[in-house]
Amino acid sequence: MFCQVHSGTEQDTSYIISLKHRPHLTFEFARRLQSIQIRNPLVESLFVQYDPNTSTNLMASFDYKWISLSFGLVNFKAVDSFRKGNTDQFSLRASFNGKRFWNTNFIQWYQGFYLANPSVADVNWDPLVDPYPFRSDISSVTLFSNLHYCFNPSKFSYRASLWQLDKQKRSAGSLISGVSYRLNVITSDTNQVLIPSSLENSFEPQYRFNAQALSNFTFHFGYIHSFVFKKNWFLTLYFLPGISFQNGNYQVRNQLPTTERSQTVGASEFRFILGYNSDKWFAGLSSHSLTFSGNERSQVWVDNNYTWTRLFVGYRFKQINKERMPKWMHKIGL
Repeated sequence: MFCQVHSGTEQDTSYIISLKHRPHLTFEFARRLQSIQIRNPLVESLFVQYDPNTSTNLMASFDYKWISLSFGLVNFKAVDSFRKGNTDQFSLRASFNGKRFWNTNFIQWYQGFYLANPSVADVNWDPLVDPYPFRSDISSVTLFSNLHYCFNPSKFSYRASLWQLDKQKRSAGSLISGVSYRLNVITSDTNQVLIPSSLENSFEPQYRFNAQALSNFTFHFGYIHSFVFKKNWFLTLYFLPGISFQNGNYQVRNQLPTTERSQTVGASEFRFILGYNSDKWFAGLSSHSLTFSGNERSQVWVDNNYTWTRLFVGYRFKQINKERMPKWMHKIGL
């Protein structure tokens, strides 16, 4: 779901053209992932990584002025499910992208993760034929929200790169600052820990946990730039490092829950968009990653990485003749 926040900021029309008054129809393939890495503070090269084997969704969306409607059309199961298992998933995302202020909110849930680096637990594991160990009992729920401020909205448009509701005519960029909040809860079978049994002796007892809840409040500052070439092609790069204050609760097997407060950890956000945006047609490939990194001072060192990938193509219709529209549509700003 996508909504716009209108602002009174004047845009330089030699850099940006607004196209929100023309209806947009977009089709996209989208896939979401979350990678969980549990590290050993005593041996930093030793870690266990769990990934979900998510499906790919074919979606359609319609955008016009302030309204945006998205529909899921087809859900494609992962082709390697016979080796990596099937992950159940649910996600809900809402974005408000104005000229100066950008906001993203999402909640996502995964049930079922496979061990992405099984050779660390089994030296005889064959990557060509052996299945990946699958844990159907592991689940992860994440709630996330951020608010970012763009310092150069007169010459740079995020909507041009992300949703093609504007067109970036000339290369431009902007400094960005903002804050974000994340809550992640991971649970598993109370009789099993997240460390494979063959590696349990390599991890101290306090790292052999079967559930955790982490919250992060992060301050971000970075830069985004769109390179425009051959009139209709563009490349947008976005890097936003941050300092995050993390609180955690952990459930270690056969022990009472423990709490860890106000650890300072690293966070970063990166986006890559390569696209084509002409008068009628637009298309592109987008990759977005969000990373929270633990450290050796944490009671349990867990890194999380979220990745979203979109492959999209769309068509922009002619401007609607307002005289032919019903009066009720004028009253609601359409």
